[in-house]
Amino acid sequence: MIKLMQEQGKLKLAFIAVVSMSVFMLVSSSVYAADPGNGGQLYSRHCTTCHGDGGRGTMPGVPDFTRGQGLFKPNSELVSIIEQGRHIMPAYQGILTRDEIDDVVSYVRSFH
Repeated sequence: MIKLMQEQGKLKLAFIAVVSMSVFMLVSSSVYAADPGNGGQLYSRHCTTCHGDGGRGTMPGVPDFTRGQGLFKPNSELVSIIEQGRHIMPAYQGILTRDEIDDVVSYVRSFH
C-alpha cells in the first residue's frame, strides 16, 4: 500500500512538472523583448534614405527623431505607421515581421 501511494505521488509530481513546463514554454514563446541592435540593422537597410543615419531626416516633411517629432506617439501608432506607410513612406507590412518592426521602433527611440 505504501509503495502504491509513493508511485501515485511520483506520477502526480511528474504530471505537475510536465504541465508547468508546457505552460512556461507557451508563455515564454509569446514574450518578445524588442532588440534595438537588430532594429539598427533594419533601419540602416530600409529607413536611412529618408530618415537619415541619425534620425534627423533627409527630406522635407520627414520627422526629426532626434528632436522627438513622431516619437511622442505610442508604440502602437508607430508600428501602424510602419506597417501601413504614410504619405511617401511605403508600407512595410509583409516586408518586415511584427517583431522586426518592434525592433526598429526600439532603435528609433534610442536617438537623442
